[in-house]
Amino acid sequence: MIVRTLIVTSFLLAATGVFAAPSKPNSSVVVTNARDVSATDIAIGANGQTVRLTKPLAPKAKATLRLPRVTGCMVAVAATFEDESTAELPELDTCKDGTLRFTD
Repeated sequence: MIVRTLIVTSFLLAATGVFAAPSKPNSSVVVTNARDVSATDIAIGANGQTVRLTKPLAPKAKATLRLPRVTGCMVAVAATFEDESTAELPELDTCKDGTLRFTD
């Protein structure tokens, strides 16, 4: 009976992801500008390294931004827009999500 309980418990733990391998960070992030103004600067940084879009991102446009090599999953995001507004996201988990969407 104990062996049967251990086997069932191990199957349940495996099914819930407790024994799952750790997630790997995405190597890039798809950035969507869903605002009505252009994003003039978008920067993503981690571990002292920063990458930026090389040109403004037009309204309703998408771009793929390659991430620097990072240890771990967390990156910080900062954006500046044509209307002088800003957006900051101090922690984006790139292991869970490889997309970023700016909205009004």
